[in-house]
Amino acid sequence: MAKFESSTVVKRKQWAEFGKNTPGETAIREIFQRFCEAGTVEDRERPGRPSEITEEKIDEVAEVIENEPQSSVRSVATACSISRTTAHRIMTEHLSWKPYKVQFVQELYEEDMQNRVEMCKTLIPMLEDNHIQQNLFFSDEATFYLNGLVNKHNVRYWPETNPHVTIETVMKSPKLNVWCAISKNQLVGPYFFEDDTVNGNNYLSMLQNFFIWEVRKLHNVPPIVFQQDGASAPFSTDVRQYLDNHFPNRWIRRGGPIRWAPRSPDLTPLDFVLWGHVKSNIYKTRVKNVAELKRRINIEI
Repeated sequence: MAKFESSTVVKRKQWAEFGKNTPGETAIREIFQRFCEAGTVEDRERPGRPSEITEEKIDEVAEVIENEPQSSVRSVATACSISRTTAHRIMTEHLSWKPYKVQFVQELYEEDMQNRVEMCKTLIPMLEDNHIQQNLFFSDEATFYLNGLVNKHNVRYWPETNPHVTIETVMKSPKLNVWCAISKNQLVGPYFFEDDTVNGNNYLSMLQNFFIWEVRKLHNVPPIVFQQDGASAPFSTDVRQYLDNHFPNRWIRRGGPIRWAPRSPDLTPLDFVLWGHVKSNIYKTRVKNVAELKRRINIEI
């Protein structure tokens, strides 16, 4: 334009060389003016709000999270005087952190650690004795709901668009309370409690009318060592008296002749593997009714 002294002349020259798909006269004048003022034809930096993300802010966010790992994005933003969007960007993009869900586990007290050690010192020699090993029965009951229990946090769909998938659940789903006992080579059960809850009376009835007879089928002279779960029903006076009569000094429970450490259900094979294995198989397909649920549990056991 300085050479030709007119934006009109520049435009005509561009048309002749490049065709009509070229900047107009106003654009040509603006580009020329920009070059005269800045020595470049690139766009000027646009005025606007400066970025909140600085090295100092990144360090500040990191310090807040290190001191309080459970801080929310909102609380981090407030503590650092930045927006929530900026706080989230710093946490995910600049610090590469991810929000992990908390897992809830049984609370253990300081004395529980030593109690578990002492219990293991008692049980390990018993488990190393082949004769006792054959006859040591662990027991537990579990609840099976008709509709199963679906953890929605573990269910994900990954299509291109939201499929709006729903899973129907039943309020107050019918359930079965199931009891089993397991040794090295034998699995006794399942036993289905007819009542909605397990109490001292129906638990004692199960021992008298089911477990003791099932055990006698397995052993002519049964020197059974019997471990009970930690629920309140098996701790009633009548139950303890029955166990003292049939398994004198050979039953295991908190407060029993062979002491079981409190808050330690995960040390039994039923809680550790059996119930999870059974439930994962019987709920693979929808269960129609309680009779079908009971049939599946029987087959799986």
